[in-house]
Amino acid sequence: MDFTKFIEQIPNITIAKRIASAYVADYRRLELDEIKTFLLKTAKQYTSYENISNRLEEIKLDNNRAIRIIAPILLRDYLLNQDDFISPCKETDSAILNYEKSIIDESNNFDINKISKDLALFKYMLDTAWSLNDDISVDEKNLLESLRKYLSITIREQQILEAKSGRFPNWGNSLHSFDDIDVARRTLQAKGLLVCIKNSDGIMCDMIPDDVAKEIRKYYGVEIRSYGYEKLVDYVVKKTRKQYLIDIVAKASKYYEKANIEISDSPTVNELKNVILKSIQPSNLIGGFSAYDGMNVEELSNWCSDIGLSVSGAKKSLIDRILDYYDSIRRIELKTEDSREKLVTVYRELANRDLKFLRNNDIINKDLQCEHYFEEATNYIFEKMLLNKPLTLTGTEHPDGKLSFKDKYIMWDNKSKETPVNLKDHIQQFDKYIKTSDKDVVVFMVIAPDFTPQSVQECVDYSLNNDTQILLITADELKTVAETWSKNHDGEIFNLGYFKQNGRFDIKLLNL
Repeated sequence: MDFTKFIEQIPNITIAKRIASAYVADYRRLELDEIKTFLLKTAKQYTSYENISNRLEEIKLDNNRAIRIIAPILLRDYLLNQDDFISPCKETDSAILNYEKSIIDESNNFDINKISKDLALFKYMLDTAWSLNDDISVDEKNLLESLRKYLSITIREQQILEAKSGRFPNWGNSLHSFDDIDVARRTLQAKGLLVCIKNSDGIMCDMIPDDVAKEIRKYYGVEIRSYGYEKLVDYVVKKTRKQYLIDIVAKASKYYEKANIEISDSPTVNELKNVILKSIQPSNLIGGFSAYDGMNVEELSNWCSDIGLSVSGAKKSLIDRILDYYDSIRRIELKTEDSREKLVTVYRELANRDLKFLRNNDIINKDLQCEHYFEEATNYIFEKMLLNKPLTLTGTEHPDGKLSFKDKYIMWDNKSKETPVNLKDHIQQFDKYIKTSDKDVVVFMVIAPDFTPQSVQECVDYSLNNDTQILLITADELKTVAETWSKNHDGEIFNLGYFKQNGRFDIKLLNL
């Protein structure tokens, strides 16, 4: 839907006035039909690349840091990748919070000791700017932005470095609120970069008109949607040799000058794919960086034939045709059974080590699988039902799971037993995990079928001498929380702060 078509469907006077504030004079005194008339007259101002790029530059230097962070995520990282550049507002909110959480998770898995010299320099400058007054001024933001571009450091890499220092998305790695997102949404609307519209079900949605999206993509350097690019890369992998991918990555490193493109000496195809998706433009992947590399005209023509497109034309025409094709591919979600989902249905039996039941129902064929499946089911609960993806665990001495909580961790351990768990039997093991953690552990969760009465006092004794709380939660309780939350809060991230309890878990403290 282009901008003029949107004008016909403006949902209410409030939205109309907010959009009109960008370029319509005296909009406050106008009625809805009058605003629509003036919007039609000024439509070219809303779709002008010069105006759009100026507005996006203003966003980058907005005094409100929440707007500076949220607005690009909403536009560049989410809506530009959606079919028709539209998404229900509720889904947009969840996507933004999921993006922020993914940055925090990535920072916790990020080895700061293995970064390049350019990243180390940028981190030093970033930390220096923050240390002056616990904030970054507009001038400092300008300087850092120039340095980031000069060093060819991506915005995502900058965000990971900020999260590593406990400053992304907010101080202490706390996520933005829905109110923060709404402020950013209204700001984008007032700048003419985003509109709101009701879909066929009457649900309010965020949308970027097609002609506006075209110019925003140009500003951000987005050639095609990420889903289409994944499909395009899959074709290249299938039709070319591995050496082609290696050569393209090598040429990209030189072409993008200081780009931080790093691969191992003997990269796998998956490693090459990830580097390409992250660092190389689709047009460069298939067309190369000069007239002498990339795919030749014959290869591109054969590709067009494979996907039912015209096979004639010069190299650039063939490339544009292929990019348009993959950009138009729609994501079709298929609901397939996740094996871990099946394990959640027998979560109580896994916790109780009901081996006979598990064998009779073809859940396990070896006793040792019980503990492993209990852990897998717990991972599924946190990742898919509570929407908090567990962090990658390294080494052999670690708890069964770890989650990001602001600038700290929440850890858990599964105890599959036929009898109630006595915390005293395991507290030294848990204490070791807590004390050797590279970040503070706000709460350590023990997930088991049941607990001895003495275990509660053990929690109290431990918390008196340490900064970490010990939460005793049964498998039934965790499953109930997950099922209730996913049913009543579809697409919303569960606030792990609800688990900041000491002793036995009290579900009445949760707002489910």
